[in-house]
Amino acid sequence: MKRIGLIHNTTIVSIVGVLLLVASAIPVRADDLQQQLNQSQQQANQLKSTLSTQKDKVSAATTQLLVLKQSVQALNNSIARDQALLAEQQAQLQKLEKEQQKLELERQEHIKALGNYLKSNYEDGAATYLAVLLEATSITDFIERAEKIQMVVGTYGKLQKDIIALNESIKSQKDSINGKKATIQVALESKAETQQEVQKALDKQQTVLAQLSAEEKATMNASLSAQAKVSRIQKLIEQEALEAAYAKNAAKSNQGGSGGGVAGTVKVSGGAKQILGFAAQFLGTPYVWGGTSPSPGFDCSGYVQYVYRNAGISLSRTSEQQINNGVSVSRSDLHPGDLVFFHTYSSGASHVGIYVGNNTMINSSNGGVSYDDMTNSYWSSRYLGARRVIAP
Repeated sequence: MKRIGLIHNTTIVSIVGVLLLVASAIPVRADDLQQQLNQSQQQANQLKSTLSTQKDKVSAATTQLLVLKQSVQALNNSIARDQALLAEQQAQLQKLEKEQQKLELERQEHIKALGNYLKSNYEDGAATYLAVLLEATSITDFIERAEKIQMVVGTYGKLQKDIIALNESIKSQKDSINGKKATIQVALESKAETQQEVQKALDKQQTVLAQLSAEEKATMNASLSAQAKVSRIQKLIEQEALEAAYAKNAAKSNQGGSGGGVAGTVKVSGGAKQILGFAAQFLGTPYVWGGTSPSPGFDCSGYVQYVYRNAGISLSRTSEQQINNGVSVSRSDLHPGDLVFFHTYSSGASHVGIYVGNNTMINSSNGGVSYDDMTNSYWSSRYLGARRVIAP
């Protein structure tokens, strides 16, 4: 992972801010935000005098620890959902196998009930059945034998046809389930690899933090949380105005067009796994409004555009334009690598991320590049739609 080192101090407050935002999902009404800002500023000022000379060191380590913990948790949640799906598919497969076993037992019981003599008559063919009929001692006996043979042949033949049809159906279902299991297993392996890299960085940061005294950590964490809350609210107020102004200018210059991005889907070597692997290299990269490169940083659409350009896919510049790229997909049909859109400051597509799988995305927001859980109250209430640009 190229960008999982200590994050520059200029991004410390903003990263903690977005973590707290995701956790609390505070509404972004300007009057409500201003009231919260005043209250939070008072709390921050009360703690400011207690900061020690190790403020920068502790805040950097704590901030990096928080953003990495969030990413690990998001990946853990995603892996857990994948494992649940895998267990569900396995249970369905076992159910089918039991049905097949039950069917075979019914067949064996039926054969046994027919008796070895009648079973042999059926398997030896029509000539043997004729011999059975000719052994009749009377007309009544002849009719009874004929009816019994007809019943045996009909019942046994129907059972054989049912068994063949059900076996074919079970085989088809098993093949489908095995295919789904294979797909889920690939997703699990990919996420596990990413999780291991993030966990290594997390362990290093925990070692650094463990070297600090308990008193220093407690003081710094309290101060950092208070200041992060102030910074978060300030950034929300500022970013609302910036995003609204930027969107207004973009609408005038582009007149709502797609901005020249790809229309339809594009085949990519390595598929979504390659794209998501490249995207993860920038974890912790700062959020910069209008940013389109790792240095100085990305905004949401600049990050997505940069990642897909590396795979040879051309996307429009802004999220408002990118929602016209690719093809539309429903939320129930989301695949890793799809673009997911949200409305934040306006009713349009003002935020975009890259879908990782099972309601998890990687995106650049106030805190920089990180994984986020789309089921939390902030993102789930703002989900707008999705587009697919990677061909199956």
